[in-house]
Amino acid sequence: MVTVGAPEAEMKECFDFFDTDHDGKIKCSELGDVLRSLGVVLSEKDIAELKQDVSGDLVPWDKFKELAARKPRQPEKQAKAILQAFEVFDSGRSGQVDMQELQRILAATGDKMSATEFQEVCEVAQLPTSGTLEYRKVVDTIV
Repeated sequence: MVTVGAPEAEMKECFDFFDTDHDGKIKCSELGDVLRSLGVVLSEKDIAELKQDVSGDLVPWDKFKELAARKPRQPEKQAKAILQAFEVFDSGRSGQVDMQELQRILAATGDKMSATEFQEVCEVAQLPTSGTLEYRKVVDTIV
């Protein structure tokens, strides 16, 4: 059995989420997204190196497990990356971010998130939708 610091069942669940046509394969272009969803910290260079070992545009489950084993989870590195992301929005270095400000930023940058999506994410993650968030506690919980 090959693991990446995640139980195989968790890996399979994540893989299956991206396997939208249920053929036991994901798109090679989704490889980085699937691994990142499992908590693996990867650079674009890391992803490109993994993709070189994929023949064709699809990655079957067994090949995914093999590739995932090469890049195990690094919880400390993941926690550091998440903390650094939150610290960008914490100008006073208080360890807190204003949820309305976070929602505004997420609505304006990257994969723009609607107010409804923000509310849903907060609800699922059991985060406040207003006020402040002590992000270090969140990082400790999720990593």
